[in-house]
Amino acid sequence: MEAAVREWYELKFSLEFRSRVGTEFQNFFTSIMEVGYPADFQKVKPYGKDGDRKCDGYHRSQKRVYQVYAPEKMQVAETNTKIDEDFNGAIDHWLKEMATWVFVHNQWRGVPADVLKKLLAIHGTKGVSVLSWSELELRAEFFLLSPENQALVLGLAPSPQSFARIQMRDVIQVANVIAQQEAPPPEQISKVPMGKLETNQLSANVQALLTLGSRKGKLVKKLFAEWHDPKLGDRIASAFRSKYEELRISNVLGDEAFYELWRFAGGGSQHSLAQETAVLAVLAFLFEECEIFEAPRRVEVLN
Repeated sequence: MEAAVREWYELKFSLEFRSRVGTEFQNFFTSIMEVGYPADFQKVKPYGKDGDRKCDGYHRSQKRVYQVYAPEKMQVAETNTKIDEDFNGAIDHWLKEMATWVFVHNQWRGVPADVLKKLLAIHGTKGVSVLSWSELELRAEFFLLSPENQALVLGLAPSPQSFARIQMRDVIQVANVIAQQEAPPPEQISKVPMGKLETNQLSANVQALLTLGSRKGKLVKKLFAEWHDPKLGDRIASAFRSKYEELRISNVLGDEAFYELWRFAGGGSQHSLAQETAVLAVLAFLFEECEIFEAPRRVEVLN
């Protein structure tokens, strides 16, 4: 796999994983498992009065029953009640076919301590092992997929050739999405000094994506310079700075801030690879030209 393709799918996977809740998250999980283990993993659909019999997916060769839980916010009491109901129900319905019960959740920052204690307490009941899966485990499953199946789940990844094909209309469409975001009055736009990537602790994956996106920086600059509204660039820069400040106050920094800004610019919601690529080009340009991340720290040299 080319490095740029891997970096793109790292970004897309994280955004999909962290933005989906409820049934959407369950569908994301089962889509990866179905293409990864055809004829071995079976998605279970609720049917009739018995529903799904406390099984969202079954991995036959591993004798694993998967139960997916993806709330917007995990509450300890509610989650532990859910674990008890689902695990005991799986014991009732699937014990002969179940060696392992897997609790799949969307809490990528981690689960509350009391939820972990609940999972540890039921481990080994009736000889059934209990596992907890979240972003790390599902990411590993995704990157076991063939390139064709990765594209099936998350769409095609851009390449240097994709950036070569970006047209002005693609950038305009993305710029219009950004311009519609609420923003404070335009402020002076300053040049970003060297070392900004390191200061903001952005991963090598994100740095590579920004470098890839910067290939079309001149196209974005040309749009802002020649657009009929001369304030378009200022409005977009202000919108980004406002969003970044909101993230910073909430202690959303580094790669996570980049993911949120990418989504803010329309990433993940575009309808073509060209438009998705344009999102990254605009974001890379604004990263270089505008104060949407922290400036490099000054280092004092003592004689």
